[in-house]
Amino acid sequence: MAERHWLDPLARQLLRALGEGPRPQASAESAPAPPPWQIDVNRASRADWLRLPGCMPEQADLLVRLQQGGVQLSGANDLGQLLELPPAQLEAWRPQLLFRWYSEPPQPTPAPVDLNRARPEDLDSLGVFPPDRRARFLRERARRPYAHLADLQERLSLPAAVVEALIGRVSFSPGPGGPALPGAKPGAKP
Repeated sequence: MAERHWLDPLARQLLRALGEGPRPQASAESAPAPPPWQIDVNRASRADWLRLPGCMPEQADLLVRLQQGGVQLSGANDLGQLLELPPAQLEAWRPQLLFRWYSEPPQPTPAPVDLNRARPEDLDSLGVFPPDRRARFLRERARRPYAHLADLQERLSLPAAVVEALIGRVSFSPGPGGPALPGAKPGAKP
């Protein structure tokens, strides 16, 4: 009888709102609160994995390498078997894991093209060296290696849009012959 209040339902709601009425009991069907954060298992970064309690750097590295190779996990059991996780650890991680399936693996970022060692076909992959510009590029590079993007832009009179398209896609080693020797003249053979 203590569970029921003698007032009508509207009065009970008013008393609850004022904090004076009986508290409704939690139903067994109420959903648990969502976790404060989740990681997309098939797109997670190393830093995401390391947020999970007890995740070792080697485990995070393995998962990222597999992901970059196109491997996708379909559920927590796959993850547990792959990492040989103790059941308790897998259960602790489960609320944070979101499993989505993607038709295409994440595209790895290609290594920057070293402009001082690149072959002509490597230059073509950048899409900013039409034949005339490529010929000028190769002549200038034969004179002396490029030092950086600004040097490349100045020597080839490249428009800003072309240089912007190369940011993060190119690098500049000391040149085809290795590091410049002290006192050597540009373009001279050691």
